[in-house]
Amino acid sequence: MVEPASQIRNNIAAWKVTLDGKDLTSTIQPRLLSISLTEKRSEKSDELTIVVHDADGKMELPRAGVFIHLSLGWKQGGDVTPGLVAKGKYKVDEVSMDGPPDKITIIARSADLTEKYRKRRDKSWIGKSIGAIIGEIAANHGLTAAVHPALAGIIIPVQETAATSDMMFVRNLARRHDAVGTVKNGKLIFAPIGQGTTATGKAIPAITLTRRDNDTFSYRRADRNRNYDGVEANYRDQNKAKRTLVTVGGTKNPKRLKKIYGNEQDARRAVEAENKRIKRSAAQMDYSLALGMAEIYPDQKVTVLGMKAEISNQKWLVDEVQHTLDGSGGFKTRLILEAAG
Repeated sequence: MVEPASQIRNNIAAWKVTLDGKDLTSTIQPRLLSISLTEKRSEKSDELTIVVHDADGKMELPRAGVFIHLSLGWKQGGDVTPGLVAKGKYKVDEVSMDGPPDKITIIARSADLTEKYRKRRDKSWIGKSIGAIIGEIAANHGLTAAVHPALAGIIIPVQETAATSDMMFVRNLARRHDAVGTVKNGKLIFAPIGQGTTATGKAIPAITLTRRDNDTFSYRRADRNRNYDGVEANYRDQNKAKRTLVTVGGTKNPKRLKKIYGNEQDARRAVEAENKRIKRSAAQMDYSLALGMAEIYPDQKVTVLGMKAEISNQKWLVDEVQHTLDGSGGFKTRLILEAAG
């Protein structure tokens, strides 16, 4: 439900931008056209876009590679809590100008993915834990490892990266464990999806939304995977010299993974991860808030009340968050939600 115009006018957004440690909020504020921030749970970089007018030609272009720190929130309002929420740092990646009237667009991203991190190499680990592997990779690229306690101690018997970049290796390892493997704010994060905790294991508070919070929404139930009652995969049983099947969930109509795994442990983790992905894909919702909420983050658990029972009874996970501010003080948040399983 959209707030009455008189109420919305009382809600004024707040924000803060620093560039290489220098506070530029007061400089940018009279020129601001928009700020948009997209935060993603996936391995893709979070992206910050700032658009300002430069009608007088006095706005300087930021240097490539400098870091922007951003905070978002509310200055005042009847239905909002005043205050700022730190939203991290972003490296300036693109700068463009167009006009007239002249305007400058700055695009900055959260992940500083160096050429070395993208470069293919041969590497093997034997009997190492996920925590040790991610820690070694992070140190090799000047990053801080943030590995969730639920995954850190898992031992990987043999893991090779034949002509594979560290970036792709981390992504593939994360997929096998239904986890996120990504670089953000100088950290190499490796954490399970849907745990409701940070990479360090700290609980992320769940949130409840109602129709009163809503501006627009779009709900979709995806039936393409609903007929699967489980997942199965084969692995090579060295003791029996044959292929052996591992199944998670039901056995009447399981989804069969194509890959033949080297051992039972890898096969079981793969089918468990795929089974979780199938459950999350059962439903999606695009949910826009009339009043922005900077405190919402990807992988946060959400309950949506005031909808049809099928929607309100479903537990949701935040897959993506899009925050948008305009120069007149408006602030909205759009959520991409998926079923929590």
